[in-house]
Amino acid sequence: MASLRPSAPEVPLETWRDLLAAAQAFRAARPWDWMDDSDLFVLVDEEGRPFFPSVLGAAGQVFGLALYRGEEGLRFLFDAMDTLEEHLPETAFRQDALLLDWGAKKALAPEDLAVLAALGHAPRPRERQAWPCFRSHAPGWFPWFLDAAEARALARGTRALLACAELARRDEDFFAPNDEDGRVLPTVDIAATLAGSLDANQVEWRHWRLPPPAPPPPPSIRADWAAVRTRPLNPRGALEFDIFHLRSPVADSGRPYFPRLALLVDGASGYVYGMEMAPPERAWGDLVVSTWSKAWQTATSRPATIAIRREEWLPALLPLAEHLGIKVELRAELPFIEEARESLGQFQGR
Repeated sequence: MASLRPSAPEVPLETWRDLLAAAQAFRAARPWDWMDDSDLFVLVDEEGRPFFPSVLGAAGQVFGLALYRGEEGLRFLFDAMDTLEEHLPETAFRQDALLLDWGAKKALAPEDLAVLAALGHAPRPRERQAWPCFRSHAPGWFPWFLDAAEARALARGTRALLACAELARRDEDFFAPNDEDGRVLPTVDIAATLAGSLDANQVEWRHWRLPPPAPPPPPSIRADWAAVRTRPLNPRGALEFDIFHLRSPVADSGRPYFPRLALLVDGASGYVYGMEMAPPERAWGDLVVSTWSKAWQTATSRPATIAIRREEWLPALLPLAEHLGIKVELRAELPFIEEARESLGQFQGR
């Protein structure tokens, strides 16, 4: 990571005070004694945005909560719980959530300690799990300090979660599934939880089935690729292509992120024809075109196929490959891509 540490967002002290009070109420209630992280329900704010809370602590290791945000948050939850998830290593980088973790003081950053000192937070000596850590997780980004809007959302979400947890303790049917795939979830308006004691009549069962991941938009075809099609076709030529996250964060100027690495390699030798690293905000299509263009600068012939393993990429890559007279194949495994990924992981100490 770069030596210059980016500044944490500015959050009013009173906003922090409200969040700390909500976090302390959560810790005192100990909802992990009767709930675990698989007890899913939904909180909906005044603007109709869904949050999917998860209570952490039943395993006796991490004590806190995760407030997953919107469609991406729910998709992460469903994928993380699905043992058949094909791209589990990438799933972790899609996390979109606000997190509260009660842990040790030594785990906190100086910015955290400064806020808690200003709030007068002083646990008893040797008190365990007595220091709260608040973090924002966003797809592709390193976990970071909350901004003011996130701090307010986490405070309200924590109080709403507690109201639902108390109802779940009184009503054993709160989490009773009524469909085969478990996508019908108890849904509660956050405003209702803050107005007083919550009762079963304020819980609505809604279907939260997610559509398949939307394919990315097709990349733009570069004009200079017309010459690539005139090169001889190697009928045995096969390339492997993938984009994945590196596990070591970097910080160019602002919030640290996990860079994406695009690789186009020879399927027989593992030779790297194209490689490109990019931050989260860089468009997927631009990353594809840049990586493939590097390959065409050195390759003297066209491969017969380019193999990928992400089915949702097919609609976007087919026009690109057809323009070059190359076929795109869907494969369950990309051996040389995986070898490169493992080597990078070992180099990064993972």
